[in-house]
Amino acid sequence: MKFKVFIINLDTSTERWQQVSTQCDRLGIAYERVSAVRGSELIPEERAKVYDLPTNLKKYDKRLNDGEIGCYLSHVHCWNKIIDQELDFALILEDDVQLEEQIRDCISLFEKMDTCDWDYIKLFSSKRLKLNMETMELGKGMQLHRVSKLSAGTCSQFVSASGARKLLKHAFPIARPVDADIQHWYERDLRCFVVTPSVGTPAGFESEIDMLDGQHRDYVKRRPLKRLLLLVIYEFNLLVNSFKLAPFPKVKG
Repeated sequence: MKFKVFIINLDTSTERWQQVSTQCDRLGIAYERVSAVRGSELIPEERAKVYDLPTNLKKYDKRLNDGEIGCYLSHVHCWNKIIDQELDFALILEDDVQLEEQIRDCISLFEKMDTCDWDYIKLFSSKRLKLNMETMELGKGMQLHRVSKLSAGTCSQFVSASGARKLLKHAFPIARPVDADIQHWYERDLRCFVVTPSVGTPAGFESEIDMLDGQHRDYVKRRPLKRLLLLVIYEFNLLVNSFKLAPFPKVKG
């Protein structure tokens, strides 16, 4: 299996890099740093290539801020690396992740799984799994779940080569935050699963990608009626597409 760990980190976030790289070193996990994109530094021509306001406002309840665009592009860089480096799959981490000891066992277990059977594995979840359809024992005290509703956040996930291709195919123009886009898995036929217990959780740091000169970029007014309408449509689509959930991946050999 060709596998790598990518860690998304802003060039200026040296303390974040220190804490996440120290965790990986302690756990004996090799990694590659991926320079995060600061959306506020995109020139208008670069921004126009990846973001379209009408598409954004059609699919989401507010205009995306610079941090959300930058975060999405940072994950795009990782997906491209999976394809360019011809990897079978990768572990993509954000630099505010708190890794558990079981992450090593999780990597070993998925190196034995057929990557033709899955696209995206979320390695953390909320305390209660939402719309859990079925559970598979992985061993080492871990379970894999077929769920129709994924929790928010992208601090830790496995992405296979097929998953990277699907995500890249539908990435532009950016219309939602990256985690919200992945929650709409049925739009891109993503075969998604969730691992429990969580092995890479948000550490509770304030997102530096959403900051510029000490000021929050998330100041855009939301549209509550649009938000409610989109939520109703989303929940309906989850119900309708729940029968399309992929079967559990097979163990190779």
